[in-house]
Amino acid sequence: MRNRLKIIWIVIFIISLNPCYLHAQEEEKLNPDVFYQDFEEFISIIKEIQNKYVDEVGLRALLMNAYNGMLAGLDPHSQFIDSKSLEELRIETEGEFDGIGIEVVLKNGFLRVLTPIVDSPAFRAGVYIGDVIIKIDGKSTKNISIREAIEMLRGKNHTEVTITVIHEGESESVDITMERAKIHLNSIRGTRIVDEESKIGYIAITSFQDNTIGDLDAAVKELEEQEMEALILDLRFNPGGLLNIAVDMVDKFIKKGLIVSTKGRHKSQHHEYKAHKSKTYKNFPLIIIVNNGSASASEIVAGAVKDHKRGLLLGTKTYGKGSVQSLIPIKNKNSALKLTTAKYYTPSGAMIHGIGIEPDIKVDLTQKEVRGLHRHLARVNAADMRTKNGKEPIEANDDKEKFVDTQLSRAIDVLKGISVYSKNN
Repeated sequence: MRNRLKIIWIVIFIISLNPCYLHAQEEEKLNPDVFYQDFEEFISIIKEIQNKYVDEVGLRALLMNAYNGMLAGLDPHSQFIDSKSLEELRIETEGEFDGIGIEVVLKNGFLRVLTPIVDSPAFRAGVYIGDVIIKIDGKSTKNISIREAIEMLRGKNHTEVTITVIHEGESESVDITMERAKIHLNSIRGTRIVDEESKIGYIAITSFQDNTIGDLDAAVKELEEQEMEALILDLRFNPGGLLNIAVDMVDKFIKKGLIVSTKGRHKSQHHEYKAHKSKTYKNFPLIIIVNNGSASASEIVAGAVKDHKRGLLLGTKTYGKGSVQSLIPIKNKNSALKLTTAKYYTPSGAMIHGIGIEPDIKVDLTQKEVRGLHRHLARVNAADMRTKNGKEPIEANDDKEKFVDTQLSRAIDVLKGISVYSKNN
C-alpha cells in the first residue's frame, strides 16, 4: 500500500510540474492511456533503482537527476533550478557574486568558455574565449551540466580553484589555478576620447544590467561635453544580459523601426520590440566592435544597428547565442525551470542562434594578439577603476612593449575617414 501511494504521488507531482503537457496532448489528440503508459515505465525504473541499486538512493535525488537529464537533452541553456541555485541566480542579476568570472556554455558536449569577464581572476590568469574546460579541481567535466559547473567554479572569496583547459588551436592541456574573488559586473568601462583631432569617443559595454542605460547616458554626456563627433562602442567579451536593456540601448541610437523580434512555438512567445523617437542620441557616426565573445544581448544591439545601417560592425563574427530563456516558477515549490521558449531575430528577419552576426569590416586577430588584448584590457580596466576611485593609474611593470589594439585602431581610422569625407562633401 505504501509503495502504491508513493507511485501515485510521483505521477501527481510530475503532472503538476508541467500542466502544459495535458494541453499539448489534447492538441495532438493523443490517447490518454499513452500518457500513463509512459509514466508507468518511468515509475518502474525508479522502483528498480530504489530496490536494486548498490547504494540506497532517495526519491528526491532520482527526480533531480531526471529533471536535469530531461532539460540537458533539450539544449545547453535549459536547466532545472532548485532553491539554492534560484537564490544564486538572483544574486547574479544584481551584478555581484563570488567566483572566477567566466561565462560557460555546453557546445558539442564540451564545457567551453564563452567569455571571461574583463579583469576577473580568470581573465587575468589567461583563460580565453573558446577554451575547453576538461577538469575542475581534477574532476572530469564529461557529462556535466551548466549548473553543476557553475557550482564547482563558484565558492567563497579567496579560496582557490584549478581548471584544466585546452586552449583553442592547441592539443596539450594546461592547469590554471585561480583565487576566487568578488566579481563586480561594472557595465561601462573605458569612457574616453581616443582621437583628439577627430573627437572620436570610446565606450566599452561589458554587460547588460539594470543600471547599464543610465551609465551609458552618463558616459555619452561626458563625451559630448568633450565635443565628441563620433563614437566607438566596444562589445567585445560581452556575453549579454537582460533583453529589455539591449532593446533600450538600440532605442538610444535608432529613432524608429523594429529592433528585435522573438518567435517561439506559441503565439504568446511572438514579440516585436520597436524604437521610439524620444531620448534618441544625436546621429553621430558609430562603429561597434564585436568578437566571438559578443553574445546574446550584444548580438541584439549589433544586429539592429547593422540592419538599420545606423553604424558599422567591425571585428570578428559574434558567438551566435540568440535564444530566449524564460524563468518558469514551479507551483508550490521554491524552484523553477529555466526553459528556452523562443529565438531572437534581427530586424531583417535573420536568426542569430547558432549563426552569429558577421561584421561589415572584418579584422581578425591571431591567437597571440587575442591574448595580448586580454592583458591590455585588464590593465586598461584596472586603470579606469582606479581613476574612478580618485587614484592615480598604476602602469604594469611588464608593459614594456606598448600594445596596439588592432581592431580599435582600425575603427578609429574608419571614423577619421568618414569625418574627412563628410567635411569635403
